[in-house]
Amino acid sequence: MKSEKMQKHAYLIIANRNPGQLQTLLTLLDDSRNDIYLLVDRKSVGYPRDFQLNYATLFSVSPLVIDWGSYSQIEAEMRLFQAAAPGKYAYYHLLSGLDLPLANQDEIHAFFSAHPGKEFITYSSQASGAQF
Repeated sequence: MKSEKMQKHAYLIIANRNPGQLQTLLTLLDDSRNDIYLLVDRKSVGYPRDFQLNYATLFSVSPLVIDWGSYSQIEAEMRLFQAAAPGKYAYYHLLSGLDLPLANQDEIHAFFSAHPGKEFITYSSQASGAQF
């Protein structure tokens, strides 16, 4: 049987604005089966650095100046993965601070438990310039 740590999920979040929505996201992820890693864009002036959770453990990752869509965004992702990697989680979820889950934590954990070891990646292609 896998250890409890191996069953946990790591949520890796890059945030830069709308701290109220980030608090909503953190509240929705606040579950003892999750650890949360948060990196806030250093340019975010007046952004709170402390968020209160009841069940999940929140890890703050050193801030970084992020120019969205540039290599600094990839560097932020890599910092989050490096911070979380020693935990050897069952799954790693990369999110923006503006994302919100469409299912509750029981549904999310049940889905991934039913598909152990599977990776889920979404992509889309641009059919035409008219989409923009």
